[in-house]
Amino acid sequence: MRITQNPNYIKSSNLLFLSACIGFINLLLSPDVLSSRSAIITSVIIILFILVFGLLVRFEISWVKFLLLSSILIGFNSLPQFIKEEFSYHPINAITLILQSIAQFYATFLLFFTKKLDWWS
Repeated sequence: MRITQNPNYIKSSNLLFLSACIGFINLLLSPDVLSSRSAIITSVIIILFILVFGLLVRFEISWVKFLLLSSILIGFNSLPQFIKEEFSYHPINAITLILQSIAQFYATFLLFFTKKLDWWS
C-alpha cells in the first residue's frame, strides 16, 4: 500500500482523525458513557472505526468513501433528534457532536471531489 499524494484524500483523512479526537474528548466529557462499561466499550470501538476509516482514506482505498457515505446517510435520520436531546442534558457534548458531524460530512464531501476545487484555494 502506498500513502496518497492527493490533497483531498489527505485533508479528508486528517478530518477523520480530528473527528476521532473530538469523539475521544466527547467520551471523556460524557457522564452517561463513563458510568457504563458497555457504553465505554461501544464508544471506543466506534472511535477505532473512525481511525480505521482515516487510515483507509490515507492509503487511498476507493471503496471507503461509499462506506462513509452510507454510514452518514444511515445516521442522518437520528442525528437532529439526538443533538436536541443532548442539548437539553449535556450541552457541551452536543457541541462536540456537532463538530464531529461537520468534520465527517466534510471529509466525505472531499472524497467525492478528487479534483482541486477552485473556490477552496
